[in-house]
Amino acid sequence: MAIFYKLHQEKREGAKNKGMWYARARVTGKTDLKAIASLIEKNVSVKESDVYAVLIELVNVMQQELLNSHAVVIERLGTFSAGLSTSPAASAAAFRVNTNVKGIHINFLPERRYLSGNGKGKRPTTMLLAGAKVQELLKNDVDTTQPVEP
Repeated sequence: MAIFYKLHQEKREGAKNKGMWYARARVTGKTDLKAIASLIEKNVSVKESDVYAVLIELVNVMQQELLNSHAVVIERLGTFSAGLSTSPAASAAAFRVNTNVKGIHINFLPERRYLSGNGKGKRPTTMLLAGAKVQELLKNDVDTTQPVEP
């Protein structure tokens, strides 16, 4: 398993690093809740349909908690919370929800820990990516059986 990347050159006029090359992570497929339930079933003694029902209920409960302005903490995954996109008001008294709130979004902060032997000194590691390998994506490495969004 590896996290694939493609190289891209900075081409924007006036960019500080114009002409330099960077790696960008590439998605090679998608995994939905049903597929996750199937994968979990292989590792535990619970039927796929039961796992799927629990995952759907997890989404429902997370939505309920987020709508109650609670942060949702899932150990080893991270913390989800609601965030707002707003425009400024001249004063607190002038702030109006219907004009100053432009949108609502989800904030996600992945859980990070300091792992011994990760070769990176005192940098914390995002738990979901612990042990990740990085590899260049070759043209034929893309799963063409599934549509992939950019």
